[in-house]
Amino acid sequence: MNAHIKKVTDYIQTHLDDELNVMHLAKVAGYSHFHFCRVFKAHMGESVMSYATRLRLERASKELCLADKSIIEVALDAGYQTPTGFLKAFKLRFDTTPTAYKSSATPLFKIYKDIEMNRPEIITRDRIDVIYTQERGEYTSSSQIAWKRLSDQIYGLKDKFAQRAPKVEINLVKGEAEALGICHDDPQATKEENIRYDAALAWGEKETQVLADYDFETKTVAGGRYAKVDYIGTSNSEKTWYGLYAWIGENGYTLRDEPAFEKYLNGDNETDIEKFDVEIYIPIE
Repeated sequence: MNAHIKKVTDYIQTHLDDELNVMHLAKVAGYSHFHFCRVFKAHMGESVMSYATRLRLERASKELCLADKSIIEVALDAGYQTPTGFLKAFKLRFDTTPTAYKSSATPLFKIYKDIEMNRPEIITRDRIDVIYTQERGEYTSSSQIAWKRLSDQIYGLKDKFAQRAPKVEINLVKGEAEALGICHDDPQATKEENIRYDAALAWGEKETQVLADYDFETKTVAGGRYAKVDYIGTSNSEKTWYGLYAWIGENGYTLRDEPAFEKYLNGDNETDIEKFDVEIYIPIE
């Protein structure tokens, strides 16, 4: 993705509660207003304000299903001053009303409420800096593409270091990085082509800062409280994800507005996807 457009999508993701306008977002991108609108739509397939509105409405759909909030509260969180405006926008996006959407989603979480899974834990994580690459599309395919791209970038470091050695000593030992798959979107709410997945690696703050100098994209994964559970094998992925969300709701926890992610514990030395050891982390208040 164009680096200027990526800067804007990251900005929108972290400022969904702010008033966003095209002129300001063009400045964030470093483009003139005239060029920005065309370049953004060419890269993202939708206008910048449609993109921001979609993210707010998709966040609202999650709040309707998982948060103990009234429709008016959800509408205000999404930036709508009146329930009527929210109702029209929501129906245009999901082809149903917020009330009907919530009712239709409830059975889904009931299905997963009593599944067999390992006992979840509440843990606290420190913030970490990561290198990452983002891919869009259905999670199975987008994750494979993203990890292949990031791996190729890592393997290419040998030649880059030979041409320009790092100014400080860093540790990039294989297997010592924390490997995360950051899952931004709910496939139940987001169209397949718009689902965002980040393949991310964290060795340490120093390593991330150095790798940023070698054209790696970097970001921060928020610290704080998380609900955590582990599973083995990709066939258990969906039921464990929804099972953990159902457990969070059943136990009265509130979701934080940060992306959830997976941590891969044995991806470096395991090729059988049904033996992958994975931890899920969902941010909570």
